[in-house]
Amino acid sequence: MKQLVFIISLLTLIQFFNEIAEAQESSGSGGRPWLLSRGSAAREAKRFNLYDWMEQKNRNQVMDMWLSLNTPSPYEFMLGINMNQYNTDDGTTSAKFKSYEGELSAYALLVGLTGEYQNNTEEHFRDTTGMFNLRLFGHTLQGTHLTVHYGLRTREDSVGAYRLNQQFAAGTLQLYLFKYFGIYGNYRHFFPVTEAHFGETEGNVQSSGVFIDFASLRVMGSYFKEQQKSLKNAVETNIDREGTKVTLQLYF
Repeated sequence: MKQLVFIISLLTLIQFFNEIAEAQESSGSGGRPWLLSRGSAAREAKRFNLYDWMEQKNRNQVMDMWLSLNTPSPYEFMLGINMNQYNTDDGTTSAKFKSYEGELSAYALLVGLTGEYQNNTEEHFRDTTGMFNLRLFGHTLQGTHLTVHYGLRTREDSVGAYRLNQQFAAGTLQLYLFKYFGIYGNYRHFFPVTEAHFGETEGNVQSSGVFIDFASLRVMGSYFKEQQKSLKNAVETNIDREGTKVTLQLYF
């Protein structure tokens, strides 16, 4: 009889504890032991310990490393070389020439600087150009973008007969038609400047072409036309240069 009473009491106690546990779970406590009150759970959540601090620090370091590896650099650089083949026409004579020029661009986000140099040994002049660039549309130099420029070109002959220091404004449009292929256009207007040899001189250069990318290397072919108009002693002189340009550019 005593054993039966003991068994009934034990089953009643187990059922009591089960009902408390079920009530605690249904109240949204997240399955915490019924002996822990909400106050103790809140204190536990706010409790500082060295282990959790080290774990959080390690997670932050991993996240920072991932961001540094996957966030694009704000700096861009481009190194290029051009080979020009063109005809000149001054109204009386025409001739064929070939020249080479190099360029280097450096960008930080939307602004950049470009330097260009051409040593034209066949026409016996040198061009040194520097310009400031502002990208109005687009995210990268090797991507679809619209950029405006302002700069200075110094053209001087090899014997020092003339020196043209011409400021210019320019615009560049680059558009990708496919993932690795696109079109390119550039226009420069050189503001009038007065010089002893040519007199009052102004001009423009327009070029357009297509390009294809091989990773960071670009190969581009383009057509260009340069017009230079000079006025001295009421006599106007026009020099036109028209031809093709083959360009290799490296982006990094």
